[in-house]
Amino acid sequence: MGRRIWQVEIRVSDLERAIAFYRGVFDWLITPVGDGYAMIDTGRAPIMSLWAVGESGMPLGVCHYVQSDDCEADAARAEAHGGRIAVDRTEVTGAGAWTDTLDPWNSELAFWQADAPGEPSFSGSGANPLTWVELGAADWARAASYYGQLVGWMFEPVAGVDEYGVYTDHQPGIGLVGGERGTRLRGMTDYIVVADLAAACAAVAAGGGEVLGDAVDLGDGSLFTLFHDPDQNRFGIVQRSQA
Repeated sequence: MGRRIWQVEIRVSDLERAIAFYRGVFDWLITPVGDGYAMIDTGRAPIMSLWAVGESGMPLGVCHYVQSDDCEADAARAEAHGGRIAVDRTEVTGAGAWTDTLDPWNSELAFWQADAPGEPSFSGSGANPLTWVELGAADWARAASYYGQLVGWMFEPVAGVDEYGVYTDHQPGIGLVGGERGTRLRGMTDYIVVADLAAACAAVAAGGGEVLGDAVDLGDGSLFTLFHDPDQNRFGIVQRSQA
């Protein structure tokens, strides 16, 4: 059994602006917790958060964390399999420690080692959860091996789709994209469910974000598009078919 995505951290330049943006688009329950950080409660796993990185030296972007019994050992394993350690063990007082790594294609994956085990509780509406994560890599076979060995994500190829595989043992599921499209993808892209794609796109624009193209029909009546938040962090939004 592979490791599930435990937390999705959105790194921003202005915490108040980011809180207003994500509340306005998705009506998420967002609680500032100090030191430029806020927790996002969508109503469903995984945990999400906002971090105003300030002068920390961390780049803007979206970072995905998996749980770890030994975050230093996991970072070393990533390096042994061809990745790089981006952040050495860093303590979070009273909570745990983390490390951060980059895979051979510069996609980021962090390891969270909690001081005490436990599961989060949620109070959000659950109406707009994170439903899917897509990961790109120029070399599909090598990426499948890398993540399989590192965190147990065993990607199953999708019949009729070249260089695409899925890992669905946990939610959100993960898709691995190879080939030319995989080369173009930067990091992981998270897809969020909405009831009305047009309304969500209007809210993105009103909040200072940018919609990246027209809606695409997935073939089952569902629609999706991509957007940038005000810090150029990329996400997808999906309106599922009601049939």
